[in-house]
Amino acid sequence: MTYWWTGVLATIFMCSLVGLSVYWLRRRQYEVFLLLHIVLSILVLITMLGHVSIFKGDYDALVWIPVTIWGLDRVVRSARIVAFSPQFWNAKARITFNEDAHMIRMLVPVSSSLYSIEPGTFYYLMVLNKWNFWESHPFTIASVSRDARCDAGSVSEHSPLLNYSSTASEEMRCWSGKSEQEMTFLIRPYDSFTLRLKKYADAQRPKPATVRVAIDGPYGKPLRLEKFCKVLFIVGGSGIAVPLSYLDRLTRSPSRTELIHIHWAVRQCSLAVEVLGHELNSSSNNGQVKINIYVTGVDSRRTEDEDICRLAEWKFKRLNVEEVIEGALNTGEEGSLAVVTSGPARMADESRYAVAARMVHSSPHIEYFEESFQW
Repeated sequence: MTYWWTGVLATIFMCSLVGLSVYWLRRRQYEVFLLLHIVLSILVLITMLGHVSIFKGDYDALVWIPVTIWGLDRVVRSARIVAFSPQFWNAKARITFNEDAHMIRMLVPVSSSLYSIEPGTFYYLMVLNKWNFWESHPFTIASVSRDARCDAGSVSEHSPLLNYSSTASEEMRCWSGKSEQEMTFLIRPYDSFTLRLKKYADAQRPKPATVRVAIDGPYGKPLRLEKFCKVLFIVGGSGIAVPLSYLDRLTRSPSRTELIHIHWAVRQCSLAVEVLGHELNSSSNNGQVKINIYVTGVDSRRTEDEDICRLAEWKFKRLNVEEVIEGALNTGEEGSLAVVTSGPARMADESRYAVAARMVHSSPHIEYFEESFQW
């Protein structure tokens, strides 16, 4: 009767696995979902093997095939980690948290990577500092830069904590005496994994915190945006990582995109100021790049740094997606247009609808691209 009760258990475990894969659990309690998913999957395979044992091995392949696929997946992912950093157990990243902008900035050295970093790709990050090192979460690369950094002792222990945002940002730019290529991730802290990153940064303030990381990637395929005459980015919050990722390629490409227009909706002015002062500082001075920032939150304060303010056009209202796309099409200039969206689901829906409604009757060629994670 072994085949009977193992079959019953396999059915119960499988139904439980499906029921516990609901979107709410994956979104709100990802670690719980992951642990339950792994345990139940193992139990399903074991009980299924017992269920088909009556057939003397004829159906054992139904168990060993998924086990083999899982094993190959682990091997490939491990190879990606080693390819990015052969000594991954000793790879270190620096993180700071800007409280006003509510944003974590993580800098990861890429000098030991065996492959070049492509724009628009994303990586799974694992922090090896604690027992839950196996947790990995995906983040889109924001930029790859070569920093000339100074000594870590340049920030005094007596630096005022009220100036932490600017002090930490300066410290990230000035770290060691030599130049090293790094890639930047911009991360919003919510709970669980990202909340722990925030705590790491807070514990070492005002200096950047150093954590050991394993990087699994790259995943995703870069968009061929350089073939378009005009590129329109419609992004919200940390979705700014997508246009940041492509700016260097678009501005340096031999085909040279004529116009790159970024429309960015943020809740805090401080977030926009942080990114304008770092990643967008050099690009925004280029006539090829135009930046519109829409402040939608209660924080309507402008930065005291007028030089930063002049890098973008500020609007204290909601971003009207349809109006932005219509304006991009009615500039009177010919040439193809790429519309790239990265932001909340509502923003993506509005962008998709607006582009689809204009694809047939639009004189210039227009294409739509959407960058988002669905868990």
